[in-house]
Amino acid sequence: MTYPSQPGYPSPYGQQLPPNGRQNNNLWLIGGSVVLVLVILMTVILLVVQQTQNDNSADGGTDGGGDTDYSGLDSVPFDSTACDSFDASGFADAVGDTIDEGSSSNYSSSSDSYDSITCSFYTAEQFIYITANFYDYGTLDEVMTYIDYDDEMYGTDADYEMSDYTDLGDGGNVYTNISDPSYQSTYIHVALGSVEASVYASYDASTTDKDAVINGLSDIIAQADALFADYQ
Repeated sequence: MTYPSQPGYPSPYGQQLPPNGRQNNNLWLIGGSVVLVLVILMTVILLVVQQTQNDNSADGGTDGGGDTDYSGLDSVPFDSTACDSFDASGFADAVGDTIDEGSSSNYSSSSDSYDSITCSFYTAEQFIYITANFYDYGTLDEVMTYIDYDDEMYGTDADYEMSDYTDLGDGGNVYTNISDPSYQSTYIHVALGSVEASVYASYDASTTDKDAVINGLSDIIAQADALFADYQ
């Protein structure tokens, strides 16, 4: 008599392990995934840090000059003694220099039409000459007459680069004489109410950045806006 064979049952020990090569491949895939995740995290962190630094720079956090809040300065008399209240170190910081205190000077005058002040400063290393002229007129309209004249004088002159100045004041321009590629002068001409401010610097353009000069001149304009608040 023939008996049917017993059905076969899988042995619990009969499962075959993957070959060693397959195990190694899985380990490499897991390790590679971990490394990729770490790289992505580090990239995100670096981007966030860089953006934070850029934001600080735009807000005056690292560049120096042009972004300091001078609103707490007390108003001073509109005469030559006002020059002593200006701190030109903000300009020097912007261009990476220091101020030669012994070379600073001031001058003031008065007429029936307006009073004027001139303050001058020099940097110690790059020998940048900075002049700040201020004129006290009766009204903003009078000042804007001179501001608007810039367009006629420099707006179409190929020797000048000119744009609007909007950081401070009631209207103004910033322009640079580029007729000499190396030695240039940059001006900020702005109305601070009824006070006309014309601040400029002459410098070696091959070693000094124009944007840094503009930032430094803006620092002086910001001080003038606070110091002459009673005359605007």
